[in-house]
Amino acid sequence: MTEKDASVLLEQIRNIILNKPVSGEMEEKTQVSSDLEQAVSYLSYCLMESNEFLKNLSEGNLDIPLPDRHNFQAGDLKQLYAALKHLTWQTGQVIKGDYKQRVNFMGDFSQAFNEMVVQLEKRENELKEQAEKIKRFNRLLISIMDSLKEWVVVIEEENGTILYTNESARRRFYDPGTGQFACGGGDCLLMARLKSYTDLEQELRYEFKCSRNKTFQVKSYSLLWEEKKAVVHLVTDVTYQRENEAFLEVMAYKDELTGLDNRRSGLRTIDSYIQKGIPFSLCMIDMDGLKNINDQFGHLQGDEYIKYVSEALKEFARDIDFTCRFGGDEFIVLFHDCEEQLAEEKMDLIDKKLSDVEMAYPMSISYGVIYIAKGTDMSPEAVLNMADERMYRFKRQRKQINNGSDGEGI
Repeated sequence: MTEKDASVLLEQIRNIILNKPVSGEMEEKTQVSSDLEQAVSYLSYCLMESNEFLKNLSEGNLDIPLPDRHNFQAGDLKQLYAALKHLTWQTGQVIKGDYKQRVNFMGDFSQAFNEMVVQLEKRENELKEQAEKIKRFNRLLISIMDSLKEWVVVIEEENGTILYTNESARRRFYDPGTGQFACGGGDCLLMARLKSYTDLEQELRYEFKCSRNKTFQVKSYSLLWEEKKAVVHLVTDVTYQRENEAFLEVMAYKDELTGLDNRRSGLRTIDSYIQKGIPFSLCMIDMDGLKNINDQFGHLQGDEYIKYVSEALKEFARDIDFTCRFGGDEFIVLFHDCEEQLAEEKMDLIDKKLSDVEMAYPMSISYGVIYIAKGTDMSPEAVLNMADERMYRFKRQRKQINNGSDGEGI
């Protein structure tokens, strides 16, 4: 072999080491030189193909053709390729939920892989169990909400979509299935109010009165409903309750027999007039002879007597005046901005009107009048005592006029 051929061969070996194509030809054309040249060329081809294959494997590219079957250098690489392909398939099976997959040909990696699969199976079972518990709880919660008389309405915050209504709400308020309101209205102010709330930091409570004179008590809370930010509203129809409360409030200050205000209302009104500086005449009125009428004719007739007196008082009272039944046979009239003399004249007319009524028993009233000027600083009790004293003075004078009457009828 010449020195030049040796240099060519050395350069070819260097290119093989550097993973470069071989180049150059030997001068000698002996059989040995030719065989050596072919061997070097074949070695270069195998190494370059193996290196390219190895590069793809290192980059995770498994969708590549295999090295030539005559490539003696690629045997182990093909085995590695087959192992990686199988591992990829096994990983895909694990992703699909096949936790029976195990790896036993990659040393420490096999142990880590197998432990990972065991932990994934355990975690998934725990999540399934937790999800089943949540489903059972949600079914119980839905069942409980459907049994409530109150309306439960869940609204998505982002777009106002109705996510849930319980059975009571579907029947009496709004059915998402049909999109119809139970009241038959097209626009519902209550629903618009419910949809207006978002990002509630704490429980919200309020009352809402709709255009149909219905009153609702609403409690609203923010929560996650099936992974969606929502507001749940608990709506109670309190219309009857509020009407009943209003009725009881009225009845607390009304006399059932006459329909007039009662003693409690009378004391409150007198105090209000004094505090506001309203001038008025207070008339303390006592029905004459009610006890005798109850004893002789019965309490039903006594009630009729009381009604006659109350109607007569209402007839002479203006809208701005105040009349109440203060006790069993006592009444009070507050004549707004009315002088004492004029108030006494009105009382005298009422007394005469009652006396003229033809009944099985006589009817009349005794009264005492006191004028309370603007700015007077007196308690309601003091004013009543003064009027009461004048009323009894009137009663005593009438007794004297009645020529020795025993007083029982007065």
